[in-house]
Order: sequence, then C-alpha cells, then structure tokens
Amino acid sequence: MRAVKAASSKTKRILAIVLAVLLVGGIALVAATTGLGKPGIPDGDVAIVDGVEGGTVSQEDFDRGLEQAAAQLGLKEVPPTDDPQYQGLLDQAMQELLLAYWVEGEAADRGITVTQEEIDEELARIKEESFGSEKEFEQFVERSKFTDEDVNNQVKLTLLRDRLEAEIVPEKPTISEDEIEDFYEANIESFQQPASRDVRVILNADEKQVEEAKAALEADDSDANWTKVAKKYSEDEASQDRGGLLEGLVEGQGDPQLEEEAFAAPEGELVGPFETDRGFYLVQVTGITEATTQPLEEASKAIEQQLAASRQQQIASDFQTDFVDKWTLRTICAPEATIQLCDNFVPVEPEPVEGQPVAPPVISTQPIEPGTSTITVDGTPQQGLPQAPQAFAPEAPPAGTLPPGSVPIGPDGQPVPGAAPPAAGAAPPAAGAAPPAASGAAPPAAPPAAP
Repeated sequence: MRAVKAASSKTKRILAIVLAVLLVGGIALVAATTGLGKPGIPDGDVAIVDGVEGGTVSQEDFDRGLEQAAAQLGLKEVPPTDDPQYQGLLDQAMQELLLAYWVEGEAADRGITVTQEEIDEELARIKEESFGSEKEFEQFVERSKFTDEDVNNQVKLTLLRDRLEAEIVPEKPTISEDEIEDFYEANIESFQQPASRDVRVILNADEKQVEEAKAALEADDSDANWTKVAKKYSEDEASQDRGGLLEGLVEGQGDPQLEEEAFAAPEGELVGPFETDRGFYLVQVTGITEATTQPLEEASKAIEQQLAASRQQQIASDFQTDFVDKWTLRTICAPEATIQLCDNFVPVEPEPVEGQPVAPPVISTQPIEPGTSTITVDGTPQQGLPQAPQAFAPEAPPAGTLPPGSVPIGPDGQPVPGAAPPAAGAAPPAAGAAPPAASGAAPPAAPPAAP
C-alpha cells in the first residue's frame, strides 16, 4: 500500500515538473512572438492595432500621412525630424491613422457595416454639396495628396462614425416626470421673473437744476417735453437722450438708492428731488411689471430638452472614456511613431529650468477624430469630406442642477435676467459698484454631444 502511495506521489511530482516546464516554455514562446501578450510590430510597419483585420500601419501609410498633414498646413514637404513642426505633424498623422482603425474595430465589434454602394452615394452627395465641380474636387484631392483609396476610406469612416453615434447616443433619451420636477424645484429661481419698473429720471449734481426740471415737467408732462427736459437738465448718460427713460429697472441690479425710491413711488407721479451718491434724482414710474413664476407645466418641455441633452452628453462622455481605454490597450507603436494613443507611450518629462519649478506634463485625453481636417475645398475642417464627431463634453452634473456655464431657462423661454449684458437705457449701476459680469457668465444649457 505504501509502495502504491509512494509511486502515486512520485508520479504527481513528475507531472508537476512537466507542467511547469511546459508552462515556462509557453510563456517564453508567447513573449518571444508577441511581447508578453502584446502584438509584435511586423518589420516595415510602425504600429499595430490588435483586434482589427489588417490593423497595421505601414511605413508607407505613415509617410503618406505625414505628407497629408504637411499639405494641410500648406507645407510643400515634410520637415526634418529635428524641425519644431515635425512632432505636430507626426501626432496628427498617427492620430488619424490609428483612429481610423479604432473606428473600424469598434464598428466590427458591434456588427456595424457599410457597403461600397453606400460609400459611393455619400461621396456623390459630398461632391454636390461641397464642391462646385468634379474638376474642383479633383484639384483639391491632388493638392491634399489624397489617393482614391484615401477618399474612399474617409467616406467609409464618416458613415461608420455616424452609425456608431446613432447606436451609442439615443436620439431622444427618456426623461421621467420626476426628473423634470426635481430640476424645476432645484432651479426655481431660473423660472421666476422679478418685479420691474419702467422709470423716467432726471439726474444732476445740482439740486436747483433738478428743481427747475421738475417745474418744467409739472407744467407739461408730455413725452415730447420729457425729451427736451432730460436733454437739458439730466446728466445720466444712459437715459438723457431717451427722454430720461430707464426700462426694466429690477431691484438689486443697479443703484440701490434709486431703486428704493422707484419701487416705492406711485405710477405716474413725479418724485424728488432726492439725494443719492450719484447726485439728485427726479423720477416718474411709467410702468409696473409684477413678479411672476413660470408654471411647471409651461416649463416642462424646455426642461425635458435640456435634461435629454445632458443625458446624451453623459452617455457620449462615458463612451469616449471606454473607447479610448479599450483601443489604447490594443495599440502598440514603434518608438519613432509613438503618440499618446499607443499603449507603450511614455510622456516626455520637461527639462528643468534653473530657478523654476518643474511643471507636470499636460497631456490631452481627447484625441482628434477620424475625418478631422481631411477633404475640404479651402483646407478647413468645416466643409468637404468627413468631419470629426463633436468633442466630448465633461461629466454631466447631478440631476436637478445646471452644467457649468449654462444659461437658465426663464419664464418666457429666454435666459433669466442677468444672463446677458443690459440693453441701452438700462438702469445705471450703484456708485462704486463692480462692473457687470461678462456676457455668458451665468450658467448655460448642456449641448448635445456626439461620439
């Protein structure tokens, strides 16, 4: 019995040794042929994208990409490698070459295809809409150093990109009534229109001048006389040429001393002179608008659209992150052509400057998209063959909040007061007050984004 156990034990040890040898041999073989799990770059190529049929960037492809990038900048030839412009051309060429494979690979993974007939139809549409004639198109292609195969591939990428976008980002995301209500309640001030006054004013540093103006207006309160009196007596530049009229005066947005009197004055009566830091005022309220709040049922459509756009933006942002991570891990580049989209990319540390702290390298996480700056009549990315998808936006904000930079929706569907510069004739700021914020300083709606 002991002999049997000993034999069995010996057999297990031998088997373990054999398996270990085989395992080590297998790892060595994989390491020798693929670089420890990464695809090796064949001789004569500068990059390989694993998981894509024919996903190798040849030296010929790379050289042609550099020539095309140079042509887009108006350069007659590719500068030498030590030229400051060379790295930028290399980055652009490799980005376009690699992203083309990435889009093809992602489309294949999702079962998305296009036919040659569809490519031909799209190219015909592009020629008709973006070029005056076939000759003009051919001249551009020649000037940009594109081959017929390049043109065909660019159109194919456009179609694949559009179909990826349609699959990934829903055209109309579902927004629940609870989400709409939560947003409305969290941003209720955006749907409120504050009370306002339309006021005629006379402003002068000399109280006697204001008294004379008041006497003239008590004798004749017509619009025509206000025009004469304001031009003669008022020193308020915003209203002196408009018959003294300041429209849409809102409390808290201008001179508090003027606002206090204006919001307390009965409509139609002359009030003043009263002294402020800016001088002596005479005012007459000509119109009163009470504060209002847009009801939820009226605001819900605009809120739904804004939340849907934010949802699309978040979906696109999530996909962008996953897409770049997924395909970067599958991309290996030769040392002379390595860029950030390559898994073997190593950022170059800046050389220290004596007396200055070393700043960390800033690396963009947003690669250009395939089709960017390709076939256009004037070399811009706004016409011609495929354009880049819209840039991915930052992470969407929590429900019930506006993305940074959004313009809140007002009761009338317009931006709330304060979101735009005051119109001519608006109330003057308080003495010593800070200048108004630049246009667009208030928070804006999230635009839809596409992959």
